Amino acid sequence: MALKHAVLALIAERRGYGYDLVQRFEERIGPGWRLNPSAIYPALDQLERDGLASGTVRAGGSRRSPRVVYAPTPAGSAALEAWQLTADAPPEPVRAELHLRIAFARPEHRGALARQLAAHERDCAALLARYPREPGVAVALLDDAVVTRLRAELEWTARALRSVQQAPRSSGTRSRADPPRA
Repeated sequence: MALKHAVLALIAERRGYGYDLVQRFEERIGPGWRLNPSAIYPALDQLERDGLASGTVRAGGSRRSPRVVYAPTPAGSAALEAWQLTADAPPEPVRAELHLRIAFARPEHRGALARQLAAHERDCAALLARYPREPGVAVALLDDAVVTRLRAELEWTARALRSVQQAPRSSGTRSRADPPRA
């Protein structure tokens, strides 16, 4: 799991607690990765269960929610090194909810699809406007990957929106933009 290893890398650089790790993750990765802050805690729990990290309660939290500072174990350092040296898996499949909506839409959903595509286009453009970030080799590489993907997503969205808007309303024949009927 990539998030688990990213968290492990953060605590290998410097010990940290949940909120601190979320902040450092977001600073390092940038706005293109939408991390749910609560996802850090299951990753930390998993690292502890696997013996890859250990947590120590420190001052600064509350009685109900003590601040636990995490550090890698020797096994965690070895696992992090192995993760960094392992060849990457094939690209992850594209699993966007918008794609499912398009695939299963009926002709009467064209208006809703057009609105969803327009909103997606606005969201991608807003995210793209947040780049580039501060210079640095790793940051530049990450930013380039995100910007390239966002530009491609914007191109596809514009084509999809035109296709949905230009498709015949309801003739007896289907066009390529018409989803299959059940």
